[in-house]
Amino acid sequence: MEKGFKVDGVKIVLSVVAMLILLCVVILKYDDIIKKSTDVEEKMDALQFKEDYEKLNGEVNPNNDKNYPKVEIDENNPVKYSTADEIVEVLEKGTGIIYLGYPKCPWCRNAVPVLLQAASDAEVDNIYYIDMYDERDSYTVKEDGTLVKSKNGTEGYQKLLKALDGILDEYYVTDLDGQEIDTNEKRIYVPLVVFVKDGEIIGSHADTVESQKDPYVLLNDEQREELYEIYDKYIHEMLNDLCDERC
Repeated sequence: MEKGFKVDGVKIVLSVVAMLILLCVVILKYDDIIKKSTDVEEKMDALQFKEDYEKLNGEVNPNNDKNYPKVEIDENNPVKYSTADEIVEVLEKGTGIIYLGYPKCPWCRNAVPVLLQAASDAEVDNIYYIDMYDERDSYTVKEDGTLVKSKNGTEGYQKLLKALDGILDEYYVTDLDGQEIDTNEKRIYVPLVVFVKDGEIIGSHADTVESQKDPYVLLNDEQREELYEIYDKYIHEMLNDLCDERC
């Protein structure tokens, strides 16, 4: 009986070891699957972003008969299509770059290549992005001067307005006489790039550079460098890798 008990004990130990080994293999396989899934998702986002912006190259804006500024987007860009809830989570406790804009915005088409270059140079992994084209409230002014809301913003947009309140400008609408009317709301004007560290906004930048008056004329080298330096400064503050005089 004693000998049989010992044999049975060895079998139990071996079975447990085999089960532990199998469990480890399953866990490793699961982690590998999750990583590959994440990699595929990020790759799809990058390619989607490239397609969304580049497909307007050579197209004409029907509102003013001007050609959309041409952009070239690297297929390995770090853009991640995000929801308002994901953006709010970053703003509350995360670290990263948030970009709000849309492909048909000529200012955005000037800003995006510069932002991507600055992010790539700093080896930033993610830029959280929302296409704002159909997200925002819109107001119009009737001929009698009455202000009316012509479009309601999405629920996500309202969350973004609240989370970004401290850095947003007031929303004014111009009437037929060129007078500005206050909507008593704030607005996310695009392009807007927000830099967040540990749930704190350490910087933000809207539009491109002051010297650019016509967004359908691409930034010149000097303007690109000026915008690059703005983004680069905030990125390195976010990464906390700026040097002082003693570095």
